[in-house]
Amino acid sequence: MEKIGLVFDEVCDLPQEIIDSNKIGIVRFKLDFQELANIPGNIYEKVREGERRGIKSLIKTSQPSINDFLSAFKEKLKEFEEVLCITFSSKISGTYNSAMQAKKFLEQGLQDKVHVFDSTFGSGSEGLVGLKAISLIKEKLHIEEIIDRLKKELPNIRLIAMYKSPKWVEASGRVPRFMPTMAEKMDIKPLFGLRDGKLNIIGIKRNIKNLPSALFEEFEKMTRKIRETGKKVTVAITHADNIKEANELRDMVLELKNTEIAFINTVCFPVGGHIGPDTLLISWNQ
Repeated sequence: MEKIGLVFDEVCDLPQEIIDSNKIGIVRFKLDFQELANIPGNIYEKVREGERRGIKSLIKTSQPSINDFLSAFKEKLKEFEEVLCITFSSKISGTYNSAMQAKKFLEQGLQDKVHVFDSTFGSGSEGLVGLKAISLIKEKLHIEEIIDRLKKELPNIRLIAMYKSPKWVEASGRVPRFMPTMAEKMDIKPLFGLRDGKLNIIGIKRNIKNLPSALFEEFEKMTRKIRETGKKVTVAITHADNIKEANELRDMVLELKNTEIAFINTVCFPVGGHIGPDTLLISWNQ
């Protein structure tokens, strides 16, 4: 048997080729498409078309169940001696708790072989935690040392995001309802980030021409000192069905010295459904 297998929830937003090549088990959220079920296309296309038709119901999401994680753990334990499970921030979702509860339903002799780690992040930033775990496993480290190294790595990871339209984040209830609408009227957009596992407004940008430029300006400023030391900054770009602007942001990032792109991928709907189509996110490990 191989030593350590991986289970992530889908909020890691890792590309399928990375998932497949590293035999990662992905635990998915539940989606209820409601009136959008019969509209063709990907989830974001359904949402856009539903909006065009005047359909007011939104897709509902719920966290993976205990049984979803239990099944994933049992499957991985057929191939691996131990399992490392990395989850979406426990301060935003109950996913971590579901995984911890699932572990208790394993046979007594198997419970100690499953290790659940709260990434405190989501989307590309959770994916970067996952990539670090993959690299540490390849170093043949013991699971306890891997977890210790991951904990030390978390302060080096960042995520910032900006939505295209305020109505989706407003409808999600994650921020005060008046705030995005008021900001739009004043021609400003809030810049969102994750701090200590929580979603926060970390800044305000005025007169936004496009999302890539606004996010790049902030990224360049926040990473300038670390890049000037010669240390490489590893970047993940995720987007809510907005590959054009994601590629624009990638090109800007790669013009800077000491940067590399780990991956670009679509944001899973459990996150994208709250922030809305065309939202752009950049995460990095410095």
